[in-house]
Parts: sequence; C-alpha cells; structure tokens
Amino acid sequence: MLNRILPISAAVVVVGVGTLIQGIDSERWRKNRSEILLQFSERLNTVPAEFGNWESTDQAIDPAQFEKSGCVAHVSRLYQHRDSGDSISVFLVVGTSRHVTIHTPDWCYRGAGYEMEGGEHHPYVIPCGMGGEDPEFSTATFIKEESTGVQHLRIFWGYSDNGRWEGPQWPKPHYAMRPALFKLYLITPIAAGKRAPEHAPSLQFARDFIPLINEILFSPTAGTDAAAETPPTTS
Repeated sequence: MLNRILPISAAVVVVGVGTLIQGIDSERWRKNRSEILLQFSERLNTVPAEFGNWESTDQAIDPAQFEKSGCVAHVSRLYQHRDSGDSISVFLVVGTSRHVTIHTPDWCYRGAGYEMEGGEHHPYVIPCGMGGEDPEFSTATFIKEESTGVQHLRIFWGYSDNGRWEGPQWPKPHYAMRPALFKLYLITPIAAGKRAPEHAPSLQFARDFIPLINEILFSPTAGTDAAAETPPTTS
C-alpha cells in the first residue's frame, strides 16, 4: 500500500506546483489592472513631445495588434534633433511584466524580415550622468535586405519599474510578478560602416531622454499637478 501512496503523493505535489507556477505566470489569481499599473499608464500622457533640441511626431501603430499584446498604454514617436537632423524612433510601453516581456526585438523584428546580426544581443551601459543608476540596455544591430540595398538598424531596449533601466538576457523570469513594468525601445538607422553602439545617434538622445522620463515616470510627485503650478504674481 505504501508503495502505491508515495507515487500518487509525488504526482499530486508535482501537479500542484505546476498549477501554482502556471497560475502565477498567467496572473490567474491577480487583478490585471492594479493601481500602480493605472498610475504608470497615466504618467505616459506627460512624456513630452518636445524637449531640448528634440521635437517629435507621433507614429501610428496597429491598435488591434497592440490590444493583442496585452499592454495597456504606449508612446510611439519619431524624435528628430533640430540641428543635426538625427532621428530616433521611440516606443515606450507599459503593462504587467508578463505582457511586457513577451516580445523582444530579436523576436518581433524577425517577423518583419530583419535578422539580428551575430544572432545575439549584448548589454550596453549608456552614460547618462546618473552614477550607479546609469541604464544598461540590451542592444543589437538588425539587418534587412531590400531592393534598394541592405538596411541596418541599431536598437537599444530596456525595462524598468523603479527608474533603474536594465536589459537582462532573460527578462521574463527577471521581472516575474511585477504588477507594472515599462519597456523602452530606441531605434535608429545606421550606416553600414558604423555598427558599433557608440556610433548610434540614439545614445545622445538617451542621455537627454532617460533622466527626463525618470522624473516623469518615477519621482514621488509623478502624476501630480503640483509641480506644474506656479504662484500668482502680484503687481
């Protein structure tokens, strides 16, 4: 009898643990729209379309495809430097960690006909003057052959829920169970002879942009109107 009970008990434990893990991963027992997730999505509305020497135009994305992603809000813009003319496509999205970490450029850009050069991405620290909190993004060059020639894109991508931006090799387990998470893509075309990350114009953009959005997305007063209020003047 004992020989029968032990295998059955082991099977029950295995099934129970598997069900628990799957339930946690799928957020079966949690609210999909937590308070922090709603706060984060509202803060995206205050990401500036213009700052410093950068101005932007909105880039449309397929609403049906975005809905399928399970994410809740996004910013999709093309920023251009007024003096140099450098242009950076920015995609900033927020959702639960489960949804935000599903798709990465090495997966979704392949579906658009791109190949990741070398077959792997690498970590890259972007010096933003933030001390030990400088962002460490993943980055890679993506290549696509077209009738007009070979197109090269440099993409940086990273995640944050607290102002510390990282691009881990395996984002899904790294950010498991986070109720709200931002993902940031910085995308720019590059010349074939300037594939090294330090040549990408998106680096200068990141130095200007990331400290700015950290204040907007993560500061204690983020999402409040108090910082925007000015006292009335008296004559």
